[in-house]
Amino acid sequence: MNDDALTSVFVGLRQRLRRMATAILGDSNAADDALQDAFCRLWTRRDRIAPDANAEALSTATVHNVCIDALRRRSHSPTVGFTDNLITEPPDDDGDDDATQREMLLQSVERIIAGRLTPQQQAIVQMRDVEGRSFEEIASALSMQPTAVRVALSRSRKLIREIYLNTHDDE
Repeated sequence: MNDDALTSVFVGLRQRLRRMATAILGDSNAADDALQDAFCRLWTRRDRIAPDANAEALSTATVHNVCIDALRRRSHSPTVGFTDNLITEPPDDDGDDDATQREMLLQSVERIIAGRLTPQQQAIVQMRDVEGRSFEEIASALSMQPTAVRVALSRSRKLIREIYLNTHDDE
């Protein structure tokens, strides 16, 4: 199957595949990650996919399998989001505790980004999460494919989350 055909089939099915992945995983961010992983799996095998093959069925099966793999990984090493570890007690009289808590969280995440991510990962996180740039803009700026940017961002966020949780388990 050629590159354009695979891309157009997958993009045409994206909303339906995302709904399916969200239903399986229970989380829209995890569903987006699953779609990226599924597309990458299909992309690496695109030369072996026959043009007359039922690309829709193959895409659906691949997304389903990626979701099941994610559920299995999740059951072996459960993770929580950044905000799940925040103290949710009401702030003191002056309300400065909540702002201080957020500032400490932000500083901790910034240290992880600066110290543990590659320069390319740092640039992607900065451009997407801070500047709000599109995947296409980031890909163009970094001479990458938009799919590669999505995968790198997903992996960077996962690494940040894991490091944060590992360093803040005892709090």
